[in-house]
Amino acid sequence: MKNIVVIGGGISGLTTAFYIKKLSRDAGREVTVTLFEASGRVGGKIWSDKQNGYLCEVGANGFLDNKPFTLKLCDELGIEDKLLPSNENARTRFIYINGKLRELPSSPKDFVFSDILSLKGKLRIPLEIFTKSVDEEDETIADFVKRHLGEEALRNLVAPMVSGVFAGDPYRMSLKSAFPVMHQLEREGNGSLIRAAIGRMKKAKEMKKKAKLEQKKRTYKPGGAAGPGGVLTSFPDGIEYLPRALQKALGDSMRLNTRVTRVERRDGRYIVAYDGEQGPGAIEVDGVVVATPAYSAAGLMKYMDEKITSYLEKIPYTKLALICFGYDRSKIHHDLKGFGFLVPFEENKTILGSLWDSSIFKYRAPEGKVLLRMMVGGARAEDKAMLRDDDLIEAVKQDLRDSMGIEAQPVFIKIYRHRKAIPQYNAGHSNILDRLDRRLEEYKGMFLTGSAYRGVGTNDCVNHARITAEKVVNYIK
Repeated sequence: MKNIVVIGGGISGLTTAFYIKKLSRDAGREVTVTLFEASGRVGGKIWSDKQNGYLCEVGANGFLDNKPFTLKLCDELGIEDKLLPSNENARTRFIYINGKLRELPSSPKDFVFSDILSLKGKLRIPLEIFTKSVDEEDETIADFVKRHLGEEALRNLVAPMVSGVFAGDPYRMSLKSAFPVMHQLEREGNGSLIRAAIGRMKKAKEMKKKAKLEQKKRTYKPGGAAGPGGVLTSFPDGIEYLPRALQKALGDSMRLNTRVTRVERRDGRYIVAYDGEQGPGAIEVDGVVVATPAYSAAGLMKYMDEKITSYLEKIPYTKLALICFGYDRSKIHHDLKGFGFLVPFEENKTILGSLWDSSIFKYRAPEGKVLLRMMVGGARAEDKAMLRDDDLIEAVKQDLRDSMGIEAQPVFIKIYRHRKAIPQYNAGHSNILDRLDRRLEEYKGMFLTGSAYRGVGTNDCVNHARITAEKVVNYIK
């Protein structure tokens, strides 16, 4: 029987352990999986904190259903009937520009009549079709967007989105690592995203025709598809329900409150030293999956390979604060019909944006109350995330007065700070991964997974975790 250790009880570690057990069982292999988690709870930064009837998401608030990975995992866990899609009005999103919330257009026609960009900024967009590829090895998001869409589109549209997803700096982040689809589209369109989109539309029409022909031969009708961006999906008890379901499925494979202190290789096997509730110990295993943040993985790997440690240490994380405000609904005059809004850096506000959580999902605030969640800090303003509580609260109140006209005092306040919140895929990130992969080839049975590498979203983490589990099972064979 083979023994595998998974280090880290976040969504990546839990999913990897789950799939190692499932895939090895399906293949008729006997494998013992042990998952070590340093804290007393699972989920990592996926944490749904319920207080006074308010449900505050300390990290991600869901996943998009336009990719199959997390949906499939929920199906395999038997919790698909617990899924909670976001409310319809969550499709409406805003950007705060020049003292006003402006609705993001949802169609080309809406874009023409929107006030997100000036006339000059709108006229710049059609010129994208003449864009040529560049030889830049790892272009930043800012350079890419300016080249394709212009400076104003970067400032008013793309940069706020980068802050909302990564809390990142578009002038430092890598386009091909953070948004690989856009990188691929440019190549498909020989430099132009518009040409690539036209090409994909033609292919989609051809596929639709073929699907109609096939449909005539069938006696059933397939279900409808989600929209282009997918539907944000969670659970009534919050997104933490997913890691807790994984914990339940893993059963006695879990060892909470057990911190791994070092990993070493000896005679082709691995020694995992740990410090748990019963004191220090060590276990000898055939393979190890490190599913912790990159900075934690670096500390574990230094006893085995200093080069791997040095590569991991090159992946930076940014500081971020999340502030939850609960209000009496009657005191808020804004209709709150939307997902929330993002704020361009040039607006000089404290908040990166506000999510109207009780408008996005049911069960997020008590009856007659609403819940807003604000983001502060990020790569371009890390110091703001570390403001004193009183100063932070007052700054956020002022921003909500300016943007939404909220004069009421919150009846519920909760602050969560992450000193190392989200990994930053800065220019050169793909080179770091290439060097890591080559170095890890020398350590058969050693695997890395998590948000630090190839995607920070829940779908990305679940997908990479399953791929990692497949590699583990193949290695065992």
